[in-house]
Amino acid sequence: MKGMIATVVAIAKTRAELLVTELEEEKFRLMTLWSKAIGAAFLLAVGLIMAVICFALAFWEQRVLIFGLCAALFIAGGLFLISSLKRQASQPSKMFHASLAELEADMAQLRRTVKMPE
Repeated sequence: MKGMIATVVAIAKTRAELLVTELEEEKFRLMTLWSKAIGAAFLLAVGLIMAVICFALAFWEQRVLIFGLCAALFIAGGLFLISSLKRQASQPSKMFHASLAELEADMAQLRRTVKMPE
């Protein structure tokens, strides 16, 4: 019985370490993604504003039309991103997928072990 308890504790420790490792990897991945996304959004926004200004200066007589079309394109792009975010947020997360799979395998192994002596 002591050996089985020690085995269960060792399995739990291993799974907890796996869970912590997955958390750290996910945190690092999210921080990297956010920093790249913020940098890209800033640079794209500045570039788009500069391009619209240059385009409006090049066609000064039609500036109202140019600013209106660019505003419509920006709004359409924003709405597309919002719908994409909603769709992605509604999907279930795959975080801890490996840990849960390992815990299921451990539980199945323990059930087989417990049933064998009977």
